[in-house]
Amino acid sequence: MFSDLPNQKLSISEVFYSLQGEGARAGTPTIFVRLQGCKAKHACASMGVKCDTEFESGSQWSVKTLLEKIHTIAPNCKEITWTGGEPTDQLDEEIIYYFKEQGFFQAIETSGLNPVPKGIDFICVSPKVAEHIVKKNFPNGVDELRYVRHSGQEIPQPSIEAKNYWISPHSDGFEINSENLKHCISLSLKNPKWKLSIQQHKIWNIL
Repeated sequence: MFSDLPNQKLSISEVFYSLQGEGARAGTPTIFVRLQGCKAKHACASMGVKCDTEFESGSQWSVKTLLEKIHTIAPNCKEITWTGGEPTDQLDEEIIYYFKEQGFFQAIETSGLNPVPKGIDFICVSPKVAEHIVKKNFPNGVDELRYVRHSGQEIPQPSIEAKNYWISPHSDGFEINSENLKHCISLSLKNPKWKLSIQQHKIWNIL
């Protein structure tokens, strides 16, 4: 669909090659592209949710520079995970289809704030906005729903369907909170549709 190099600039916090640590694709080698900024951060604050990723700082990258960086750090990997921050604040269909034409499988991790561009291969929503917004943006469901839970919080009541349902204990930096973990284990055992996902990259001591 799009054969020319997109002209857009992306505000990027970091680009790194690692293993996916969460959810259905845990253990999969992927190139993480963390986009700067998140319009959902105020919604998170109002719900008492503190983001555990640093996405405020960053710099402007051309798509050409990003592709060159990807080829440098992971010449044999053909999977990108767009994350943030909130990646849908910046990504569009032209960028997604350009990387698709380069042969990349593309996953996205989003708060549900916006619809994702067409062409994404795997959609993970970890809702940080009201459920009616998530339902409006993803009427056909997603590949993965992932909710973070503190001790005492109930099982999620999602507004959309997913192929995979996950709950994750809220962690304190690189430390897994034991009380939150016990609570999520209990929730999963009582509600078998919901599987436990912990941030395994923290156990592996990798990014």
